Amino acid sequence: MKIKPGQIERLVGQLLKTYRVDELMVSKAAEGEIRTKIGEIIAQNFHEEEAIEDEARKMLASHAGQVKEVKEMDSYKMFILIKQKLAQKRGFIL
Repeated sequence: MKIKPGQIERLVGQLLKTYRVDELMVSKAAEGEIRTKIGEIIAQNFHEEEAIEDEARKMLASHAGQVKEVKEMDSYKMFILIKQKLAQKRGFIL
């Protein structure tokens, strides 16, 4: 899944706001450092998920002929199943 830098910034802002309102965190670093680190983590997570999706698409494409033979399953359901299995294998939580 692709995400724009502006979307990440808004997500970081919402997370920090919610965590502060609910008193779930105490800041020990500067605001800018916290925002940067959280943004990097979120971007990395989306990048990892995108890599899993790319690998799932490649696997699905390489077995396209076999998938067409199995008429009960549509390609999107197969993509989701492959993506879930790859994520599980890598220890990635979707």
